[in-house]
Amino acid sequence: MLPRFLAIDYGTKRLGLAVNDLLGLTAQPLPYLANDSAKLKALRKIIQEKEIKKIILGLPVALSGQEEIAARKARDFAEELRVLNLPLEFYDERLTTAAAHKMMVQCRLPGRNRREKVDSLAACILLEDYLRSQGA
Repeated sequence: MLPRFLAIDYGTKRLGLAVNDLLGLTAQPLPYLANDSAKLKALRKIIQEKEIKKIILGLPVALSGQEEIAARKARDFAEELRVLNLPLEFYDERLTTAAAHKMMVQCRLPGRNRREKVDSLAACILLEDYLRSQGA
């Protein structure tokens, strides 16, 4: 069995979340969290309930490979996460949000529902990519 990972798709307004199954084959979305003062308390609760052993934080790298403002904000957020006392690994999240949008359009999800789901779906894509890269 694989340890449980929590993938976070960082955004200035919302945090998309996903966890893997114990076999490491799939990722399941969790409801997004508002990126506000209550986020660390909410993350701590999820970590305890889901028995998370590691955080995979999406690092939004530009197509050129350069880290820009969004990547710096994700790195600043990683510093906030240190209080959770879990290993943290950055993972290139290039194009995960675009892929999530495309999937929702293909599934004909109404536009009004997309905003609520796109961040956690992006976190799922991020985590599944991470799991594949680890040979899971």
